[in-house]
Amino acid sequence: MKKNVLKELYLQWDGTHTNLLKEVYEANCSDTSFIPLTITLFAKNNELEVSTTWILKHHVEKGGEIAANDLEQLLKRGATLRNWESQLHFLQIIPKISLSKKQAEQLEPSIRPLLFSDKKFVKAAAFTAYFEVVKLIPELQNEFRLICEDALEKSSASVKVRIRRILQNG
Repeated sequence: MKKNVLKELYLQWDGTHTNLLKEVYEANCSDTSFIPLTITLFAKNNELEVSTTWILKHHVEKGGEIAANDLEQLLKRGATLRNWESQLHFLQIIPKISLSKKQAEQLEPSIRPLLFSDKKFVKAAAFTAYFEVVKLIPELQNEFRLICEDALEKSSASVKVRIRRILQNG
């Protein structure tokens, strides 16, 4: 698949209905260049951040892998996401991939502010993703527990459910 063809497909997405993205994924998922090209487009095109993060989230949810060098590019760009939808997709990817301690340390400062997001879905996903980081950086555990306990008093029901689940498993 050529990068410019894939870019045009992502630009066609209406931002709401995922049928087009599912079709793009199904038509291309067996092509070994598809995910690397998607990550390259994600890294270099702000206007594609929601469609590409949706594709990448869908890919890992289906059991797909992301190569180490592509993962580095993905994680680096994740800190600069502007749209809440792409932030949500990015956060949903984190628990589905294997992180190194170094990667967790790089991710920590970009996920931490999302623990306080005004968007409840982003906030809930941030707690789950941050828990993955904390598992690799034990010195953050006590502070994270305090953040969780504080959030239990102030957050919406959906966020509270996620936090309780984390506290039970952690």
